[in-house]
Amino acid sequence: MGRPAGEGAAPASLLRLVQMLGLDPQESEQLAALVTPTPPLPTFTAIVRTQGHRPRSLLEAVGSLAAQTWTHFDMVVAVHEAPHVAARVESELNAAAGAAPADYRVLHVSEGGTRTKPLNAGLDAAEGDYVCFLDDDDLAEPNWLAVFAGGAADAPGQIIRARTARQPWLASDTGEPQTPAGPVEYVYPPTFDQLAHFSYSETPICSLALPRAALNSFGLRFDEELTVCEDWDLLVRASLVLGVHCVAEVTSLYRRSNGGNSEIKANRQYWHRNRTQVIEKIASQPFVLDGPSARRLADAHFDYGGGPSERLEHISTRDLLAALPGRLRARLAKSLRLR
Repeated sequence: MGRPAGEGAAPASLLRLVQMLGLDPQESEQLAALVTPTPPLPTFTAIVRTQGHRPRSLLEAVGSLAAQTWTHFDMVVAVHEAPHVAARVESELNAAAGAAPADYRVLHVSEGGTRTKPLNAGLDAAEGDYVCFLDDDDLAEPNWLAVFAGGAADAPGQIIRARTARQPWLASDTGEPQTPAGPVEYVYPPTFDQLAHFSYSETPICSLALPRAALNSFGLRFDEELTVCEDWDLLVRASLVLGVHCVAEVTSLYRRSNGGNSEIKANRQYWHRNRTQVIEKIASQPFVLDGPSARRLADAHFDYGGGPSERLEHISTRDLLAALPGRLRARLAKSLRLR
């Protein structure tokens, strides 16, 4: 199998720092996880998160995994609901002959806790070299795992990031996608911008394959106190340690429903509270930036006076306009369409 085209593999930030200090990564279990060679045929555990309330779209998500061209994987369906719901999901998957991958397990995740809980339960049950994720309303393209495998060969030990397309869908009362409500959109960039991710996420969870040994070595898990933003939070924390290797191929579809996605259902104030928690966690600890990111910070042009030059220039322009005679200021404002 040929490897997908992607960016050149940049070493993880922490590994680069270790090399600069002249340390031997093999002296530490955590550091050794960063340089462990990827097996010739890496295995994956695909974790599908569900509450069991969207049976049709769950079968569609599972069916997209059954169609994968890369066959070295198992699937864990993490059902975060009452035991009878998990039993029903397992029965439906067993009845859908050929619709599910050959190797799959249904994992009952006890009720309570946040929507993050089944992700950690799936991580704890995973056995593959890499873990990747689908929500029950996402769809994987047939090349989803094959692209991750190619990226893993190019950048062992790093997070592998592919592209996800997005499409608006009309949803049922339970949030299950029913029919497309618009064209497929390519809103997520092909490259990973570390500085941008300090402010917001540009990477849906189905875009990622995470090296399981490295996650375990560094104790990296989803924060179960978060009700949203949990994937963004883990990605930022893990990327600072492991680095991110990008492959520009589109490998999954995020079906953004008009009533069922977390960012729509969550109270806006609650959403911003979670976002603030993530940013505070980033700000609470030191981290290592790569060269390009450091140069971007150096080019931010902060001036004396405590603010960016663009803001200061805006204030200066406003003060200059205010000093003009009234009639001239009104004519200038009208010609420039200024308020």
